Amino acid sequence: MRVKQRLSRRSALAVSTAALAAGAAVVAVGTPASAAISNHRVQLCAQGNYAADITWSTGRHSYVVFPGQCQTFDIVGTGPYTIGGFYNVSKAHFDLTTVLPLPGGFNSSTPGSKWGAEGDTGNPNNPPYVVRWQ
Repeated sequence: MRVKQRLSRRSALAVSTAALAAGAAVVAVGTPASAAISNHRVQLCAQGNYAADITWSTGRHSYVVFPGQCQTFDIVGTGPYTIGGFYNVSKAHFDLTTVLPLPGGFNSSTPGSKWGAEGDTGNPNNPPYVVRWQ
């Protein structure tokens, strides 16, 4: 009888450990995806095969975001900003989209946003494009 009790205790321990591990995995995966970008900030992720950047209304550029990476920036200036990319071979810059502010321009209470630069500079069936995630 004792052997059966030990096995059932071990089984219960194994099941509870597995359940806790599964719960932790769900929390670990869910937290970053639900994380919001704070006001007056922009996150840019280079999800395509090319590097991307932001050109602010002041003429300044953000740091270059390389493929597979994300960077978060403070919004510079109150006017529109342009998300662009760089061709892999020539390194020439191209514009993807311009983000327009609400009347009054970007300010400290402007909600944060997340953008993904996607697509492939060498594939006419999947050319570079931008997706807004938040």
